Amino acid sequence: MWLGSFVMMMLGLYLSQKYVAVVFSGLQKSFLDKGLETTLGKMFIRALDVVVLEASPQKSLYSGMALLNLRVLGTRPSALLMCLSTLGAWWVLILGLLFMSFNGYFLLGLAGVGLLTVFMSVQIKNILGWVLGTGLFLVGGETMLRNASVLMTTLGQSDLAYFLADGRFPTVVAFFCLAALISLIVQLEFWSLALALGLLLTNTISFNAALGLVAGERVGRMIFFWWQSRSLNQECRRIGSQFAMVSASGAFLGMMMAGEVRTLLNLGFTSGTTAAQDKTLQFVLLFALILAVQWVAQMIWGHFGGNAKVDEVQASRYFGPTWKRWELLSVTAMTWAREKVHKRHSEIRYHLQGLGSLKEGQVPEHIQARLKAEEEQLNLFLHDWA
Repeated sequence: MWLGSFVMMMLGLYLSQKYVAVVFSGLQKSFLDKGLETTLGKMFIRALDVVVLEASPQKSLYSGMALLNLRVLGTRPSALLMCLSTLGAWWVLILGLLFMSFNGYFLLGLAGVGLLTVFMSVQIKNILGWVLGTGLFLVGGETMLRNASVLMTTLGQSDLAYFLADGRFPTVVAFFCLAALISLIVQLEFWSLALALGLLLTNTISFNAALGLVAGERVGRMIFFWWQSRSLNQECRRIGSQFAMVSASGAFLGMMMAGEVRTLLNLGFTSGTTAAQDKTLQFVLLFALILAVQWVAQMIWGHFGGNAKVDEVQASRYFGPTWKRWELLSVTAMTWAREKVHKRHSEIRYHLQGLGSLKEGQVPEHIQARLKAEEEQLNLFLHDWA
């Protein structure tokens, strides 16, 4: 029952994030159509709007890299999208604040009745899908806490129970490393937030261990991002490795700062009599601090990394179909990019057809090979996003 409740929370988290992006997809496209290759002020505002409306740091991050990899955007706007991606966590933070503070059954009932109604627009149904996901998250959390006795009985007075409740540094590092490793396999964002809330409110783990969980996931996401970008072209590899290192360092530093803030302000509680809402609020605020430090580190890097000189002659190594299959990319951003890629694909095919009328040796062999390789890569992308 406890595990089933946790899975329900994860399903609700997934659906709510998904439908936020669907509801605001029209606005996202309008900001993309206005262009990100413009003055710094307008670029920042439009990139910020795109990231916030996506409500998924992971999808904004990978989409920024994909737009650079496809040469739809330049280094500067792509790096800005990646640096701002962390701000897409706003909806998850709101979900955390609603945890144990709002009746999830009310939202489930409202969404259920609405989705059964025939005469309703697609946009309203998408909004109800958003409400449904939120309700599932809250109901799953409530059920998980009610079934916490099963977990407590299983742990009992074992050494594992004492280890989990230990808030000292070795235990925190263990949770941090475990969350980072799990994030290399589980691609659902912010699973650690749901797990940390469920375990924290039942006093199964300490406050510091809960912070180690959420920070470890952020680091694991960056390790996986570096691994996925290592096979791209030269510029993307450079940006991917630098961004991952800086962002992971920011998450670790944020965890250390959150632990210090909790100690200084005496935000930690060990008694089971603490109000769940207060404990949830304190934890979400500390998690927001971790994200804020990570975001500041990313923005500092972006000031320099986004202005680096790019070598125009690079191999055409594009991301594979797994990025779409694993839902790492923003559907709106990639649909918008498809129009730009289709235009460049037509231009490349035109140039390749013109090579037949030229004398042998007029166009260097390496340039011909690069054009052919790029055409093949673009064919695959256009086929995947057809």
